[in-house]
Amino acid sequence: MAADDTVRIDPVPIRVAEARRIEDRYGGVVWFGYWTRRWWALVDEQALVHGATPTRLGEAIVAVRRRDALA
Repeated sequence: MAADDTVRIDPVPIRVAEARRIEDRYGGVVWFGYWTRRWWALVDEQALVHGATPTRLGEAIVAVRRRDALA
């Protein structure tokens, strides 16, 4: 098989779409850290949280909001 037969997928649009999905669901500002290889969110302009996956990031967002609500 020639090297030209391999399809390359650009992950950037996928990560951007996933970040927008998380923002729509949880709010905040979301991005993927290319150096850290983690998902990050600035929640309510007060807390910076991260997760290894988008699902873990969502859980971290919910946890920090729950913590702030109890304080």
